[in-house]
Amino acid sequence: MIVVTAPTGRIGRLTLERLLAADAAVRVIVRDPARLPAATRARVEVVQGTHGDREVVNEAFTGADALFWLVPADPRSPSVEEAFVGFSRPAAQAVKDQGVKRVVNVSALGRGTPVADRAGFVTASLAVDDLFASTGVGLRALAMPSFMENLLRQTELIRTEGLFTMPVSGSLKAPACAVADIAAVAAGLLLDDTWTGVGEVPVLDRKTSPSTRWPGSCPTSSSGPSASNRSPPPRSRTG
Repeated sequence: MIVVTAPTGRIGRLTLERLLAADAAVRVIVRDPARLPAATRARVEVVQGTHGDREVVNEAFTGADALFWLVPADPRSPSVEEAFVGFSRPAAQAVKDQGVKRVVNVSALGRGTPVADRAGFVTASLAVDDLFASTGVGLRALAMPSFMENLLRQTELIRTEGLFTMPVSGSLKAPACAVADIAAVAAGLLLDDTWTGVGEVPVLDRKTSPSTRWPGSCPTSSSGPSASNRSPPPRSRTG
């Protein structure tokens, strides 16, 4: 049994589709089951609620072999640490209590870099990896760069102003990946019951690097994890 969190989100939905295409036994945790397509609801077990709730995750993880973990955005959280690590603590304990064997967590690039301990969401994502790793479960942390789909937020500015803006230097080289590629890597790991131990899987392109074991750094890029940038955002004309 594979448990999928955030099954109505961009990554979770595509991951779930791939698991069902492989005829895997899947259980989902979802706040509103009506948001799942009827055909999907007919093929999965549904546990209603939030995956930050202790009772919900204990129910969902009973008899499960693998878990797809994705921390949802929570702008109301008092801190980034609480939004990521605090939200994940009940699940980490339930993984241990219920004997889940493998966890695939949506994380971030940056482990082993000089700013890994002060990089906001990146730092919090890496702390979630450490939290799950401390339980003794098999873990693959999907080390993410920026998502290509985030660039769609620029379309209105490009259309109306002819501008493409980012809060970093225009000459900075930074990796990116597509949501569909994340789902493909996640589903492949969830369907594979042969791996053990703790490692990272950088999702950088269709030739994704193999898992790297901790301790050690993930493959470096010229960008690294984002830190604060004191210079004003550049305004770059689009061609």
